[in-house]
Amino acid sequence: MTNQDQRKPVMAVVGAGPGIGEAVARRFASEGFAVALLARTEDKLRDMANGINADYGERTAQYFVTDLRVEDTVIASFGKIRKELGPVQVLVYNAGARRVNGRSILDTTSEEFENFTKINLFGAFWSTKQVLPDMLAASKGTIIFTGATGSIRGNPGLSSFSPGKFGLRSLAQIITREYQAQGIHAAHILVDAPVDGKLIGGWSRRKWAKEGEDQKLADIDAFLMQPADLAHSYWFLHTQPRSAWTHEIDVRPQKESMFSKL
Repeated sequence: MTNQDQRKPVMAVVGAGPGIGEAVARRFASEGFAVALLARTEDKLRDMANGINADYGERTAQYFVTDLRVEDTVIASFGKIRKELGPVQVLVYNAGARRVNGRSILDTTSEEFENFTKINLFGAFWSTKQVLPDMLAASKGTIIFTGATGSIRGNPGLSSFSPGKFGLRSLAQIITREYQAQGIHAAHILVDAPVDGKLIGGWSRRKWAKEGEDQKLADIDAFLMQPADLAHSYWFLHTQPRSAWTHEIDVRPQKESMFSKL
């Protein structure tokens, strides 16, 4: 048996960070995947990779510092992944740039709009182009995009966020229509509520504490999505039989009303 035959299947998390990205990487690592972590901040990537490797074996996770606003760095990272780990069988595009406190269109700079759109959309386009050839050659592959409420509804203050997420949803549909018949399962996950991470989750916790909403703080799982729970949805999509592929799912905690989002 050659070294190539002995390689684990490879999945890449683009926009890997504490929260959904790390949870998804851990879920796939637990199933025997080699995990490539791509993001811009090396310290965070190193910590995530070290933690995954400590739990699932040395070199289960490797990281690749990548600026998703620059196509050349995306191409370079995927070139390294293919050389060091092998072809990517599962791509999870989890990158998202947004403000916690929104800005009106008039207060949003062109620079912010461009940078956020590159992270929310362009990076997904560039990443997809890097993994599709190998997936098509193998006649199988999974591509999952992380969306948001802003993928289907443009709310005030999100002018630099929602347009890219709208486009990401469209890109997932296009991949499905162009390549599903050739074995590519493209899916879009609409994350329709706050996730319990350092940014949005931390902001929500501080807000509830300030406003005296002790019920929410005592029952977090009912109000904030837990990354490890959400990661099961990504694995579910990847492992679906081809006779019953799902293209889009929307997820939210128990006490988050979907009707306010539509």
